[in-house]
Amino acid sequence: MSVTKDLDDLFSVIKAQLESPVEDGVDLTRVTAAKLSKPVKQKNKKDGDWKLAVLLPDAQIGFRKFNDGELDPFHDTKAIDVALQITAVLEEEYGVDDIINLGDTLDLPNFGKYMQEESMQNSVNESLRAGHAFFAGQRAASPHARIVYLEGNHDCRMERYLRDKAPAARNVRRVNDDEFPVISMPHLLAFDELRVEYAGGYPAGHIYLNENLIAIHGTKAQSNGSTAYKYINANPHVTTLFGHSHRFELAYKTHSTMNGPKQNGGFSPGCLCRIDGAVPSYKGGINMDEKPVQQWENWQQGMGLVWYKTTGEFSIEPVHIMDGWAIYSGQEFRAK
Repeated sequence: MSVTKDLDDLFSVIKAQLESPVEDGVDLTRVTAAKLSKPVKQKNKKDGDWKLAVLLPDAQIGFRKFNDGELDPFHDTKAIDVALQITAVLEEEYGVDDIINLGDTLDLPNFGKYMQEESMQNSVNESLRAGHAFFAGQRAASPHARIVYLEGNHDCRMERYLRDKAPAARNVRRVNDDEFPVISMPHLLAFDELRVEYAGGYPAGHIYLNENLIAIHGTKAQSNGSTAYKYINANPHVTTLFGHSHRFELAYKTHSTMNGPKQNGGFSPGCLCRIDGAVPSYKGGINMDEKPVQQWENWQQGMGLVWYKTTGEFSIEPVHIMDGWAIYSGQEFRAK
């Protein structure tokens, strides 16, 4: 199993945009379309009616932009590269039906309610270009998959900022294009071109894969103990696929019922952001030069695979990513 040369070249372009987005660089939408002109034929067919969903957790895409022009990303470009490589191989082997982004794909601290740093104030456009590159990579990896962006508490910061500070501007729309407001994630990230669905309305937004599987961004993050068990106990009728906590966790619970055992679970694939103190957080801090102090958060990087049927059956496969490296199905994946 390996990524094709065309995709490898495209992922190199995308990784460069994630590291240092350029305004007048590559038109990723056109490049993606050109690279994917040939239909994909899977090597292995799925048995029966099984479908495959890829779960991509919190990337927190964003930057500090220092006075000398240096960009310091919140997202981990190596972890994202590995996740896209694995997604492309899954597409080649089986075909990917869904890619679910579990929320907080963008960080948008500029519009948050917490302490503002000077270095964050002029990096919104770079963050949007990097976000677009991430979704272009997903579309390149899996041309025909349904891609969903579940809104998280960070993704809706811009809209909530407008609601609070400039409500008259929140619903401004381009003439003859009334699907989304001009200042909205779907419009700014060109989701119409990349065929990405936006599931808004955080914290209520959700996606059901089948009657036993719900994907949400989430509101829970248990610092001591299991966040998965919080969801297991809160939602005993379904298994919850969630983001927000940035911790890699899978748990199940067996319930005794009149008709025999019934199980439900909770799964978080962790995050795709940096875990070295770069992401603004309660435990983070900056020096006098606005540079973040290195300190390791109790977060883990990863992604998830979910095999499911519309009749209710499912199986979850966690994939742990560490320092730009992962192993899946006996194959090593390393960031380029």
